[in-house]
Amino acid sequence: MANKIAILLGAAAVITSAGWASAKTVCYVTAADAHPYVTPANEAIDARAKELGIEVIRLSQNFDVQTGTEQMNTCIARAVDGIILWPLDPQAYIPGLARAKEAGIPSILINSPMDAAANEFIVSFTGPDVYQEGEMAADSLNAAMGGKGSVVIIAGQAGNGTTIGRVDGFVDQLAKIGSEIVVLDTVNADFDQQKALVVSRDLITRFGDQIQGVYANDDTMARGFIDAWKEARPGQPMPIVIGINGQVDAFESIRVGEMYSTIVQSPIEDGILAINTIADIIDGKEVAARLPIPLTVVTRENVDSVKPAF
Repeated sequence: MANKIAILLGAAAVITSAGWASAKTVCYVTAADAHPYVTPANEAIDARAKELGIEVIRLSQNFDVQTGTEQMNTCIARAVDGIILWPLDPQAYIPGLARAKEAGIPSILINSPMDAAANEFIVSFTGPDVYQEGEMAADSLNAAMGGKGSVVIIAGQAGNGTTIGRVDGFVDQLAKIGSEIVVLDTVNADFDQQKALVVSRDLITRFGDQIQGVYANDDTMARGFIDAWKEARPGQPMPIVIGINGQVDAFESIRVGEMYSTIVQSPIEDGILAINTIADIIDGKEVAARLPIPLTVVTRENVDSVKPAF
């Protein structure tokens, strides 16, 4: 992991031309301390910040929105030079972002979108286009299923901007392309493999062989469904399963035929882009209001030519 971060740090100027903001402090309200995607993003921010001479005060919400809103107040009280917020809710942080702007502290969002009402209080949003990911997932599953059949959606955290975008993009795209795929049910599993295992057991009990496809909002939840299916129906053909994030485990699942596709988004690129952007802002540089990271659909056709995200 350290080597991978170092390689990307060397190419960081390609992502954005961050300046050196010496003796500056950034408050980073992260989604969690320990998570397959969030942890490498956190580490990338720490590593790049050290290169930039920026002190990072990291506060972890541990996937609790109320904790995060309180931590925004802590950031403001510390009179930091900038704030990076990983929002878990589209609206809850707006008052805190407004207070930060009033205090003269620039804020950016990383990874997860918020409602448009937040835009006047932030300078930029960096990270994946989660709605586009939903669209890409719909196209992938539709192609694999020949445009018809029945599927279940295993969504992330209820009310989370990433969850909303990935589900809405998927459903909207199916309608847009005239797909005959029917969604049997959408359940939340909080981006957690064990929770996905539990809800998948229930889905399999209720729908059984009606489940011809599965759209999981991330690869960890896709793995939860795969484990539940193998447990409940050993030896039977796996439904077509797609996920998002591009984890190593997902690549292996694609190779052995347990998953059809995943969408690669790099947490390291996610973290580097965020810290570079807030550094540019602190240095007085202009940045775009929306700064995305690359997304790549991976199937069996290209699984050996694309690198996993983590």
